[in-house]
Amino acid sequence: MSKRAAVRHDETALTGLSRQNSIYRRTMTVCDELADAALGGADPVRLTEVFARLVGKRVVLLDAAFRLRAQAGGSESGPGLRWNRSDPSVDRLLRALETVRRPLRIPAIPGSLLDQACLMAPVVVREVSLGYLLMLDEPAPASDYPAAPDDAEFLTITYAATLFALTLAHEQTSAELDLRYRATVVDALVSGHFFDAHDARRKARSLGLRDDTALRVAMLRPLPPDFASAQRIAAILPGAGTVVRDGALIMIVPGEPSSDTLAALCRLGPGTTCGISEPVDSPELLPRGMRQAEQAIDLGLRLGRAGQPVRYDQLGIYRLLCTIGDMQHLMGFARDVLGPLLDYDTQHRTELVRTLSVYLHQHCSHKQSARILHLHTNTVAYRIARIETITGLDLSDPDNRLIAHVAAKIIESQGG
Repeated sequence: MSKRAAVRHDETALTGLSRQNSIYRRTMTVCDELADAALGGADPVRLTEVFARLVGKRVVLLDAAFRLRAQAGGSESGPGLRWNRSDPSVDRLLRALETVRRPLRIPAIPGSLLDQACLMAPVVVREVSLGYLLMLDEPAPASDYPAAPDDAEFLTITYAATLFALTLAHEQTSAELDLRYRATVVDALVSGHFFDAHDARRKARSLGLRDDTALRVAMLRPLPPDFASAQRIAAILPGAGTVVRDGALIMIVPGEPSSDTLAALCRLGPGTTCGISEPVDSPELLPRGMRQAEQAIDLGLRLGRAGQPVRYDQLGIYRLLCTIGDMQHLMGFARDVLGPLLDYDTQHRTELVRTLSVYLHQHCSHKQSARILHLHTNTVAYRIARIETITGLDLSDPDNRLIAHVAAKIIESQGG
């Protein structure tokens, strides 16, 4: 090699080395600034914005379920990320990423969901995957972040993924501690573990519940399989405080929940019944609401309303029956009035007690009773006459109708 050629070779090598050193210095600057943001308390959204600004590319943060957590940077005209975990190619990619536990270069595959190239890194703490960090390939202004070799980009996103893991883990821990605290306060309020009305109001305020808002207690039983998903409960009942106790999910609910809301709670688990109390004006009355919600579920199950919302304030006479603790005394009264009818139904496999209950509930209308029982009007009339004969009741007499109706309700409340 001639002397001139050797000089040119050395100059080229020095130029390449200088450029490479510049890129790596820029990479370390990015890492340092991102670390300062993370240590300064930046949340995942803010950290995404900082990272996107530093690298001059579009950055996307996905959670462990592949839902979008945050995105920032890049050109506004860039295509939106169309990836979906249900797509087989995307699912295979994520499985590979979870296996290697390091960033992967993802090429664009035109015509598929993977139509945008990117560098993708798992966000992992120990063995737990908290999400995915993506740096999308799209043009960036020359003044931002110079085109870097893959090893520099890999270094940058690897370091960034570590900072995101720490930030997400801190967020998760803080959220868990907050949920535990809120659960403790909810449990204290519904159990009556407070000093006085002032202490109860103070506890309610710590849950974000206003003094001028009526409260109800709702209970889900049995416990939904995914009861720990606070996000689902929060989406259905914003502002509600929850606690799990004795195999049930208990909630303090502000305001008046709609029927659709209560039905959505029941859909959280198979056969899950929702009992809800009448409104209470003050937090110190929440223990009463707790008893009402529990009684609503118990009566709902006896009345064949499993898997449905049951409002305590719509239970009618059943509410009165709940206040009488001696159920043997109640059933004794019911048997005194309708005992012969109960025995007749058992011996002949008939449903005269149900016919009587429907008849009384429909204000002694043969026509309406026949419609509900899917019988002919004459059949209902015959049954009512038979009931009067067996029981000795005169259903044209108001007092006889009242005691017969109460007796029928007692039997129904016991699942009869």
